[in-house]
Amino acid sequence: MKEKTVIAVKRVAPIAIILLILIALTSAALLPATRRARTDSTATAASSIDGEAMQKLTAADAYAQSHAFTTEMHGVIKARVFGIPYSQKATGGRVVSGDGFIDIVESKSAFVKAGMKKSYKDGVYTVARAEYKNKRFVYGAEKTYDSDAFEAAFGKPYTGIVKYEIAGAVTEAKKSGDNTYTFVFEPRRATVYSRNEVRTTLGGKDYPEYESIKLTLTVDGEKPVKATVTEKFRVNKFGGTNCVAEYTEIFDFDESKPDA
Repeated sequence: MKEKTVIAVKRVAPIAIILLILIALTSAALLPATRRARTDSTATAASSIDGEAMQKLTAADAYAQSHAFTTEMHGVIKARVFGIPYSQKATGGRVVSGDGFIDIVESKSAFVKAGMKKSYKDGVYTVARAEYKNKRFVYGAEKTYDSDAFEAAFGKPYTGIVKYEIAGAVTEAKKSGDNTYTFVFEPRRATVYSRNEVRTTLGGKDYPEYESIKLTLTVDGEKPVKATVTEKFRVNKFGGTNCVAEYTEIFDFDESKPDA
């Protein structure tokens, strides 16, 4: 009986994991130009906010908003379901030019292989899912969305340096190395939009409950070079599943790269 239970868990748990990956690891999602980073005295303690760090965050976000870029992303999400640990890797990247973007996340493991592609061009948002066939991801038909429907289902478009709402959400900001800065976000404020994608992908009415979100940002002057995000959150699946996601995105502002 115990063996049958373990087999059943192995069949269903990875499905939940991959669905989370397509959300939590969705390439370091970014902020529209209208939502610049700033401190909020009602939510942060001045002693925890380093002015230089916040200036670098603001400048890096502004640079990304005003320049075309491509990224490469890799990450991993770990979870424990019914006491059994699971780990799944993901790769992907983005092409961003102005409001236009293409955002791809793909994941393979012994249990699950899946992909998702989101894009925006000429006033239309599209989302397509992929199956893994003949050692490659094959994307199916695209589903189209208007602006309101896309935001409700997947959150704000990913066109900046992180998927979170920075304004009023930074609780800690400090310099942590040469050209490197670390930020901690108040989870509820930061994920007010990005959590929509988790709920949509998993199905149901519940949002994920975020415990903590940390960003480590490396810059070259005003230009973002690398962003590493670590999230801890819980989803209401299988009696409650605790997850830790970490992903790193490398930015390339080479003007010779194709636009979205």
